[in-house]
Amino acid sequence: MTNNRYNTVTYTVEIKLAKSPKDVFSHLIDLSKWWPEDFEGENINLNSEFVLKTGDSHYSGNKVVEFVPDEKLAWLTTESIRKTDNFEWTGTKMIFELIPQGDDTLLKFTYDGVVLEDEYDRLIQICDMTVKEWFYNFIINGKEKLA
Repeated sequence: MTNNRYNTVTYTVEIKLAKSPKDVFSHLIDLSKWWPEDFEGENINLNSEFVLKTGDSHYSGNKVVEFVPDEKLAWLTTESIRKTDNFEWTGTKMIFELIPQGDDTLLKFTYDGVVLEDEYDRLIQICDMTVKEWFYNFIINGKEKLA
């Protein structure tokens, strides 16, 4: 990744949920029902590997590197490609932290990796949509992503 079109960024989005950390975590690890890309792989556990893709144009291989039930989930992108422009984000980490707040849980999602220098605003929109819309609608309204 020596191409200077890439920037290394850390972006965090948070939502407060009127749910226990246990409930939030059990929904969080069910990626096939809420993550915006198609999920292929094993159940989410420490060291499990899975693929996220959109058709034939967007692909990432991932490995769970942190798994603390009811507290933290993180995966590392081990290979990736967006064929439309050959962008790859290998080495990026997706980190979810669950912080108890009384009877509620603060879900903190951090994207820690690379982005094309002209796509930072797009990254923010995608991260916000993924957490504030897709995950929120799944855990609060039971609404799964469209197949």
